[in-house]
Amino acid sequence: MRRVFAHPHLFLLGENIVDYPNTLNIASLSAEPAPPEVSFVAAAFDVVLEDSQREAFLRREPEYKIDTTPFYALDDNNDGSEALGEGVVCLASKDLDIDLTRMPDGMKTVWDWPRDSGLLPFSMYLRHCLLAVEKAGGAAYESFLNDTYLADRKTTLAEYLDEFGEEIMNSLPPPHLVNRFSG
Repeated sequence: MRRVFAHPHLFLLGENIVDYPNTLNIASLSAEPAPPEVSFVAAAFDVVLEDSQREAFLRREPEYKIDTTPFYALDDNNDGSEALGEGVVCLASKDLDIDLTRMPDGMKTVWDWPRDSGLLPFSMYLRHCLLAVEKAGGAAYESFLNDTYLADRKTTLAEYLDEFGEEIMNSLPPPHLVNRFSG
């Protein structure tokens, strides 16, 4: 799998806090199939959701294919052959699988943006992701920087942050989203 900022963040676009189509800094993160030599490390969190919270999550994130995947320890005491458990992963989906009526005016696709589209991470959302993975630290943080790609599938997040990191970290959420988008 590969982590990639390759589709618009429909929830945040719906909040009208970005000036699309005047900017393409609208991308959200998902995982997608990738060549065998591509992989990433992620932090697994134990999250307990009530049914109403789970339903709200699925309504809020309709563009994803929500699936589960096994996760493994990174320490030397585990040879990687036995999964410690299963976690939820937000996978790339297909436009055919979602209701496109929630799309902003003029946007024709969620999942079929060309690699040369110029689509970039939604700054406030990327800040939130960075703050969250920074708490995990270690291999998860390093992998997030070096094994996460922009829509071109070539530029790593670390390379992007070299140029825009300060701007990203200064992209604060509006007051009504502070609790939800502050890592």
